Amino acid sequence: MNSNANFCSLNSNNTSCPNCFYGPKCQFTTAYYGITSLQILFCSIESVSKSLILSVFVIGSVCNLFSIVTFCQPNTREMGSGIYRLWISIVGQIGLVIVVSHLLLANNRKIGCVLLEYLRKAVHAAYDSLTACTTLERTMVIYQGITFNKIAVFFMSHLSVSVRNMLHFTIPYIINFVSPIIWILTLTKQKVTLYQNATVWANFKNVLHTYKHTIISCYILVLFNTPRFIFIFSLTCIKFQWQNTAYITAYFLSLVPLMGNLFIFVIPSPKYRPVFLGLLQNLMKYRYRNDYDRA
Repeated sequence: MNSNANFCSLNSNNTSCPNCFYGPKCQFTTAYYGITSLQILFCSIESVSKSLILSVFVIGSVCNLFSIVTFCQPNTREMGSGIYRLWISIVGQIGLVIVVSHLLLANNRKIGCVLLEYLRKAVHAAYDSLTACTTLERTMVIYQGITFNKIAVFFMSHLSVSVRNMLHFTIPYIINFVSPIIWILTLTKQKVTLYQNATVWANFKNVLHTYKHTIISCYILVLFNTPRFIFIFSLTCIKFQWQNTAYITAYFLSLVPLMGNLFIFVIPSPKYRPVFLGLLQNLMKYRYRNDYDRA
């Protein structure tokens, strides 16, 4: 029996662990509003999970590479949102590398259970925070005057682990969900004031048409994180197979944004899409030129 099988066997038979704790030494838990270890999730569907994560890594790496190259162009970083999206693509790629490394080194307790576990949580929190910063940057254009609060940082450092995990996920989720509604209402109100001859409905549709790519990006992130949002709060203890399956499904859905930055931020945008298509054209010309020279 391999080490993963031993883990799963001990994980299921160890009755001395407190409620919501798992593993031969009760070292894993889902009680702190977070998925503590990927190895818990791979006990019952290990082969499928590995294949799926490796596929996510390959596809995501290609997409993130295109996103990074696109946002490295100077004309895509004229505003703060372009810089945020560059770092979102970089952090997304780092997150994919960490997830795959965590899977391959799951049996190494020092690396898999300590270092990569911490990095996985940190990178996922950083990704969620950066997407929220992109949304807030757009909101600042409308409202302005947002200031940095040092007291809030001190307060966060003294919160419990479960509360910090909950805030790291829920705050970006709520920001991405609520901010587009604020944009739409505020911009519609501004247009009604400026264009009094047009109806409220006409101004509303104009705002949706103008900012649809940004709104779509926000709600794609919300869509893929909603299952994780629901299951983290409703399934704090894994007791049945269907709960394990629900957790792994929610976790994989939350990985989609890490690999889908190209489709979330670049392709829907009328500003970034032409830059990306120009890069593809240059790449095809370069490849065609090399093939022609070899012939």
